[in-house]
Amino acid sequence: MNDKEMPSEEQLDFLREIVNIGAGNAATALSQILQSDVNLKIPTVHVLTVPQIPSILIDPSLPVVCVRMGMVGDIAGELFFIVPNEQKVKLTRLVEWAIPVPKNGGTTIDLSALTEVGNIVAGSYLTAVHDFCKLSIYHTVPTLAIDMVQSLLDESLIALSRQAQVIFAIENEFTVDEHRVRTLFLLIPSAESIKTLVNSIGEARIACTSE
Repeated sequence: MNDKEMPSEEQLDFLREIVNIGAGNAATALSQILQSDVNLKIPTVHVLTVPQIPSILIDPSLPVVCVRMGMVGDIAGELFFIVPNEQKVKLTRLVEWAIPVPKNGGTTIDLSALTEVGNIVAGSYLTAVHDFCKLSIYHTVPTLAIDMVQSLLDESLIALSRQAQVIFAIENEFTVDEHRVRTLFLLIPSAESIKTLVNSIGEARIACTSE
């Protein structure tokens, strides 16, 4: 990957503004579903390589719950909504209070609750990118997996036929009824899509600053 395929500091600042808007939309949508006020700390945006991802988890040695989606349209790739192991029960219980799900040994509950949250977060961020960068991006039907984060990423990279790639990692911290929940959202563009995404961010930034 060369420097032209990486966002400049100015483009990264603009991407953070886009992410803030997407996160705000996600908080609004979650408030409606949970029927409670959802406050969101300003997200932290990282541009990382695959080996660096475990470093931003509290305990990378533990498995994570991952809602995984494909990304299609003008930008192809993968989306991961990651709930660290220590946050799983907290987030699941918050969602289940608002969305009753038939109990079936616990698995169905986790799948339905966390997949719904991941679906909302992914849709909110992609809508924000669409609105500002004029890119048509959609996500596929979410699936849930539980594994070590490195294993999940390695599997994704094999599916996308590449050895290493840049990852846009967004740390989110939601507060619901005084309960703080930390999650991680990963946007992994395919090798062919990185230049399109970075260029679109740059063009959107120029258009906004010239208005």
